[in-house]
Amino acid sequence: MVLSRLLKLLLVVVVSGATAEASKPDPKLKNLQDIIEAWAPLVWLHPEEVFFPSSVDFHFQHTEVKTSNETVVQTSPDRYTVLTGPDTSDMHLNSVPDLDCPDCLLDWFAGENATPVKVSTYVFIRDYNDSCGTVDVVYRSFYPYNYGKDVCVGIPLGEKCEGFMQSFGDHVGDWEHYSIRIRNNKVTKCYVSVHSFGASYTWNDTTNNFQFLEGEESRVAIDVINVTYPKTVEVVEGFHAELFSANGSHGLWSQLGTHEYVHFPIHLRDQTERGYPWRTWENLEVVNYDPDTEYEGELHYLGYRGRWGNLKRGCEVFEVVSGECILDSGPGFWRPWPSDFPNDCPDF
Repeated sequence: MVLSRLLKLLLVVVVSGATAEASKPDPKLKNLQDIIEAWAPLVWLHPEEVFFPSSVDFHFQHTEVKTSNETVVQTSPDRYTVLTGPDTSDMHLNSVPDLDCPDCLLDWFAGENATPVKVSTYVFIRDYNDSCGTVDVVYRSFYPYNYGKDVCVGIPLGEKCEGFMQSFGDHVGDWEHYSIRIRNNKVTKCYVSVHSFGASYTWNDTTNNFQFLEGEESRVAIDVINVTYPKTVEVVEGFHAELFSANGSHGLWSQLGTHEYVHFPIHLRDQTERGYPWRTWENLEVVNYDPDTEYEGELHYLGYRGRWGNLKRGCEVFEVVSGECILDSGPGFWRPWPSDFPNDCPDF
């Protein structure tokens, strides 16, 4: 059963020892539970999106576990039975059926449309137990498939291509995230993750929004450029950050429109728009995560340390041209511990 709004977001409390099970809510966490739900983001999926998010359960039922040499070691995994532990770090969840070509698509890559289906968002908590009352919360979303970018293989002539267009950076499995920092039960910062980079914002009580603090640079092969980040993260329907998921590739931005993050030698752009509203707070699976705990039951899957999609294919000359393969390796997930903010309390 997916942990959602049972008894108003019953928090999963880590129990020391070999297992972790749900227990009675800790009174001191009551306000934290309210904050987690009240500040969960509203994510706009692009109106032309065809690769929707899904639960991890949906993904598991379409995959099998393989080793790095493509040997099947587990068929029909699920959150209760998937292989776990350090030995799984070189394994991956491979699509069933396997792909006939690097850019071949399977029907289930479409995921679950988050408008009619209340798709799970996975929330992980890090309590520093410091004098500043610091708690970091990361909202993680999962997509069965990431469609990369179409790149000109040849000579780009303005908006035309003398050669042919090829997609690069596709991958099976896609984890995205958004984080908030809480100090003494007050949200003070947020972090918006784009792809392999992102930006931090600070909360402003006067303007009632998050304002830009600092951003990370985009890195593609040897090319490094500055990314133009939106200046604010606005909140809607209360305190829910309004975020925009890039069409196909799902990187998050806090402003709609076109966002170019690589200019040369190729142009990589994210397209965002208000299309399908995903109110993530309608189905949150919340975990007070401890990396040293061996989870059982519904949280058993957190011990899986491998990749969440097929291994890369279609590299050859294409990787030289774009910095990526046609099909990149699926992303890793372990460990899901929030780590977007510095340990800047005087305790450290």
